[in-house]
Amino acid sequence: MNGLSESMENYLRCIYELSYANKGVRLTDLALKMRVKKASANNAVMKLSRIGYAAQVKYGGIFLTDAGIDAVKGITGKHIMIERFLKDVLGVDAVTADIETSKIEHSLSSGTVYAMHQLTGKYKKEA
Repeated sequence: MNGLSESMENYLRCIYELSYANKGVRLTDLALKMRVKKASANNAVMKLSRIGYAAQVKYGGIFLTDAGIDAVKGITGKHIMIERFLKDVLGVDAVTADIETSKIEHSLSSGTVYAMHQLTGKYKKEA
């Protein structure tokens, strides 16, 4: 979908979740939420900045760019579609569906997720 590794997708989602009121995210808060050292979080932010998904004001907050926000929306949409398929088509309970979606979402292609979405819609029409 976006060519990002699982780790980079998780960083993007985390930055998005920590962002509020357009204040930016502190590196310390990002590292705590990701359960990594600040140096690791800084490396990830630098990588996201290089590919145009994030920007960091020197000694200031981390912000997602428009491209970063679009990527988060795609990642979140993919998560929702897979989770819906597991619950609505396979009958998996909500807690298990969320846990298992987090495990498999990074491994599935966009085409597979789209097929799951199509099947979920068809299943709901027939139900």
